[in-house]
Amino acid sequence: MESIVRRRQGAGSRAPLLMLMLMALPFACSKEYSAANDTASLKISFRLMNDGQPLNTTDEYVNRSGERYTVRSLKYYVSQVRLLAADNSATAEKESYHLMDLEVAESREFTAEFSRGTYRFIEFVIGVDSARNVSGAQTGALDPALGMFWTWNTGYIFAKLEGQSPVSGAPGKALTYHIGGFRQGENALRRILLGFPADKAVVVGRTLQVIIDVDLAKWFDHAHPLSIAQHSSVMTPGGMSLKIADNYAGMFYIHTVIDR
Repeated sequence: MESIVRRRQGAGSRAPLLMLMLMALPFACSKEYSAANDTASLKISFRLMNDGQPLNTTDEYVNRSGERYTVRSLKYYVSQVRLLAADNSATAEKESYHLMDLEVAESREFTAEFSRGTYRFIEFVIGVDSARNVSGAQTGALDPALGMFWTWNTGYIFAKLEGQSPVSGAPGKALTYHIGGFRQGENALRRILLGFPADKAVVVGRTLQVIIDVDLAKWFDHAHPLSIAQHSSVMTPGGMSLKIADNYAGMFYIHTVIDR
């Protein structure tokens, strides 16, 4: 009889500890749940266009100088993606490097994690920051095998346009623009800031998609008119590369924000 009483007393002595553990569990779970839900995803898509028409590799286009051209390849880096609120507070995507490619449809949209909130602007950089330019061989979107890396000394190509034009003086009537450079005097990095439509503030936490149009026509005529006949090949930092970077900085527009 005594032994039975002792076992019951032992079980009773453990009850307060068990009760405390059960009481603490909801708080632990609540904290974990809150931390996991401080961020939410937002889908960002880029539509490649030329004067309002979808860009492709089969159609012929005409620039503002009346020069005809076709496009074989268009690639550019989108990096350092941030969302900004009306009070200038911001949230940034981590490890933010994306290579947009005309020939790879799935490359032209991505889903990123941002802090929950309401935002009025999206900001990103066309190109790759100086730190990554001198970091050696990398993976993912920055893998040199993707064809956007010059040498260990000059770093990444920020934007690449290749095609043909009957006015080109290059062999095969080629047009070749490989734009990059991150050092002083040749810095082709361009920061893009786009405002969402007044009635389309982005609420991170809702299932939304931001669609950005990219108008290739601006490559030839935004800040500086670019003649293919005079400059059919630009592949070194500085000089014309900076002017072309100024031009393609004007290619980007918010098309719309939609509920998915």
